[in-house]
Amino acid sequence: MSQQVTKEKYSIETLRERNVSYDHQHWLTQKDVDMANSRVKLIERTRSENTPQIGDRIIYVDKHGQYYGNALIEATDKKDSLLSICGDPYIPFVWEQDDSIRLDVSGSSFHLVDPKRMKFLKWTEGAFKDWGHCGICSNGTIYFTARVPQWSYSEPDPVYGDFTTETYRRFYLNKKEESEEVNLYQGNGIAFRDKAEFQQFLDDYEGTVFKGNRPAQTVVWCFRREYVFLPLTEWEKIEIPAVERKLNFHPEQVKIVKDMEKHITYFYRIKPDNF
Repeated sequence: MSQQVTKEKYSIETLRERNVSYDHQHWLTQKDVDMANSRVKLIERTRSENTPQIGDRIIYVDKHGQYYGNALIEATDKKDSLLSICGDPYIPFVWEQDDSIRLDVSGSSFHLVDPKRMKFLKWTEGAFKDWGHCGICSNGTIYFTARVPQWSYSEPDPVYGDFTTETYRRFYLNKKEESEEVNLYQGNGIAFRDKAEFQQFLDDYEGTVFKGNRPAQTVVWCFRREYVFLPLTEWEKIEIPAVERKLNFHPEQVKIVKDMEKHITYFYRIKPDNF
């Protein structure tokens, strides 16, 4: 099933809403509107719910559980019948070629994926850009959107099972020798002095430990954290025992509540008087 083509999606007024800076510097013209509408028609005319194509969006999860919620199909690899996707793309340049579109994509984390393993999810709005009537110049691009399919794809044989960064946190920790006078576990933005402190973290955040890529490395998947500040009278109404935790290097009485479906650990804290 193909997507119905939009008829003259933009006028000068509606295209200006997406291109205020361009209009201020170069003055948006009907030529710019015609270009944007022409690109939109081409994109939407060549879309399909059955075949992933350049310009479509994709929810992509790599084998290590990294979640990309707005990845972009940016090119085809005809030799291996694979698609190249960009996990974190900027808005791509688009042009017409062979009665379809081609893209110039900047961003990070490029991957090759098998289109046969993709599943259609829904239609969504994809953002694109092209040069306006002034040609290649400073602030000379026109931004517009077109309806495109969104697909899902998860790499086979995931290293960490169902854990993904969509709803979990992931830490890579390096373990020191216990004889060293440093934190026993050290990672990017997180550290634990000893095994007891590490175990307390795992208990609080429903942590699961995996072996890392090196002998001294540990990979931890755990719940996300949210602080909730309440007046003392409201805090006392929460009918669970208070426990002491060190937050911002200072011990504090908190009440801990876990959302097992959303994978969030809530720390209910007493709102300071000057908060």
